[in-house]
Amino acid sequence: MKFIILGIPFAKQSFRFTKTGIKYQPKEVKEKQKSIKQQIIEQLPPNFYPFSCPIVVTELLFVFPPLKSFSKKKMKMLEDGGYILKGTAPDVDNLCKAFFDAMGGVVFQKDSQVCEIRNMKKVYGIKPRIEIELFGIRDDINIK
Repeated sequence: MKFIILGIPFAKQSFRFTKTGIKYQPKEVKEKQKSIKQQIIEQLPPNFYPFSCPIVVTELLFVFPPLKSFSKKKMKMLEDGGYILKGTAPDVDNLCKAFFDAMGGVVFQKDSQVCEIRNMKKVYGIKPRIEIELFGIRDDINIK
């Protein structure tokens, strides 16, 4: 299965706590996860049920908008379909956390089912988005 989620990728930080010790996630995080979930639902085949088996992610691409400081040469490369690796925040593990949490209950039952990520990139590009390609592994098959 392949999904393309439009919008700037975002990271999910640890829970925040109120003065009385109650933990919560900021409203903005919840809204962004809801948007991801909705975009995924729109791309699912009819009568799809979430995977209950282990999940292998073959491609995971987080595309961020270009920086205003990029030269014309870099912008031309991006416009021609290229990309520039992003070596700054947010951390890729926090990007995965937010994205996989949003997919839980829709594509797979829970994010702990993701057992392998083969190719993951965090880059700058013209069209901010998240692209993911994944498949489920039957329980009776061993992968080596």
